[in-house]
Formats: sequence, structure tokens, C-alpha cells
Amino acid sequence: MIMEPFEVYKLYLALKLHFTKKDYDITKTKGAVRASQKSFVKRKDLTAIRKIARDYSRKEAIDFLVANFVSGDRWGGMFDLQSKERYLEWKAVRQNFAYSFKQDIAKIDYEMEKEELTSPFDAHAGRHPLVYRLYFGKMISLETIVALDKLYNYVTIEADDIFLEDTNMLIKKYRPFVQISEELKFAVCGHYK
Repeated sequence: MIMEPFEVYKLYLALKLHFTKKDYDITKTKGAVRASQKSFVKRKDLTAIRKIARDYSRKEAIDFLVANFVSGDRWGGMFDLQSKERYLEWKAVRQNFAYSFKQDIAKIDYEMEKEELTSPFDAHAGRHPLVYRLYFGKMISLETIVALDKLYNYVTIEADDIFLEDTNMLIKKYRPFVQISEELKFAVCGHYK
């Protein structure tokens, strides 16, 4: 089903606000944004917006934009030649999430045992919590760290550590878009302190 370009534009604005502003939550506002046709037709990225409207359904357009925002593209893939590739990689990660999540939990458990930690969420000896170190080292995925936050609620956007503040905001803002199956919830529930 072809979307109207103006609808894509409003989705883009809502998701950009969601991922870049602490006080905007797309789940609470249901994507409400102020947008006019007049401002829309003046945009220089109309070609990109029309292409997304033509090529994707509403759900796919949302996923496309989310995939690009969480990858670090502050424009949500509107001006990036790699945006479609990034979206396809994101879809593959989502499709294999159950397997990847279990693998990431095994890595966390191994590192906890190696470092003799009781919780992967606590900072020790002036170091960041284990889950962050593994994420920054690209040993576990963003989706895993978000899923763990959904289960254990260990992340706050207001971090004392400037290094973690942006990451924490990304984790919290990505939460509505990461789904955890009952099987995975059961497998990890009560696993960590």
C-alpha cells in the first residue's frame, strides 16, 4: 500500500523528535507533530520522502526510519546512501534476535564469571557496568541491552556519566521498538540481580 509523502514526513518528524528529545515520547503522543503542507513542500528532501512513501508500507517506513535513527544517523536515513542497507541489516538482526539474545546472555554470563561479578548492571572499581562495556566493545547488540533494560529497568536517561548519557537515552528511546518473546522473558527472568 502506497503511503502519502506527507504522512511519511509526519512520521519522520515524530521519530526524529522521539530519538533526539528527552521530553518527547512517541508512545505518549502517538506521533502527533505540528506539520503543515506549506512547510512540507518547501523541504529539500522531498525526493527521499516520496521514495520512502512509494517503496514502503506504513510499518516498513517506521521500521526504516527507526533502523536508521538507532544506527546513529541523525537524519533517519533521509540523506544517506547506505540507509537501505542499514535497514536490511536491522531487519536481519530483528529476525535473528532470539538466537542473538541467547548468545549475548552467554557472553555476559561468561564475562561475569571471569570478572567475578554478581550483576552485569553495576559499576565496579571505577569501570562502567559490564553490559555497557560489552556493548561498546561490540560484543553484544543494542537490542540485547535494550531488552535487558525492559526486563530489569536499570537504565536512567539522567546519567552522572556524560559518556553514558547519550547511550542511556538511545536505550530508553529504542525500548518501544524492541519486542521480547515470552520464551526469552522466561529464560532470563530472575537471571540477574
